[in-house]
Amino acid sequence: MKTFPLAMAAWLIGTALAGAQDPARTPLVRADAHFVIGWQNLHKQQPTEQSYSNDWLNSIFYGGLGAGWYWTDNLKTQVDFGGGTKASQYRYSYVTNGTQSTNTSSRLTVQQQSVAIGQQYQFFRNQWFHPHVGAGLDVARETTRQTFQPIYIYDSSTRTSTQIAPPVSKGPEHRTITRPFAEVGFKAYMTKRAFFTGDTRVKFKDGMDEILFRLGFGVDF
Repeated sequence: MKTFPLAMAAWLIGTALAGAQDPARTPLVRADAHFVIGWQNLHKQQPTEQSYSNDWLNSIFYGGLGAGWYWTDNLKTQVDFGGGTKASQYRYSYVTNGTQSTNTSSRLTVQQQSVAIGQQYQFFRNQWFHPHVGAGLDVARETTRQTFQPIYIYDSSTRTSTQIAPPVSKGPEHRTITRPFAEVGFKAYMTKRAFFTGDTRVKFKDGMDEILFRLGFGVDF
């Protein structure tokens, strides 16, 4: 898995150079730019001791922009910048103090911004609707914070609660994540140069790590 990003980068560069050296015909479109909004879904594996099993943070609002360069009418290299709003994951577990057990909870806040470069194959030529498939690399900066609630033990004999641990906050912590992605999407023209675009992008890191749905508008140059 560690060599996959390097292989993907080599494929992207090699494919782009092959397209650039093809003199068969000049692309109808040389470049385009777009902006998008969408919904981001992040996978955050819960620790094994957690009792709450939802590992996904869903329906995060996403915004981004990007630009692409056509090597041929069907082959396009695209760069995207974007990020999502903060999302929270609630975690619950049990703790034991002597012979007594109680539950504890925490909230994990996650936010990501990323830059991605991908290679697309766009079907058809000089049509109003162009579906495409693509693949590439995504580099994300992830910021996390975790807040733990105070822990109380209830004494049934005295009918009182005693705090055994205060509230604790950890973070912010930052890390950089590099992931390959695959996508399917489309480009639908409203005028000769203006278009509506949409895609679904899936990113992988030890399995499916993120699902991103995007819709937006753009213009050809």
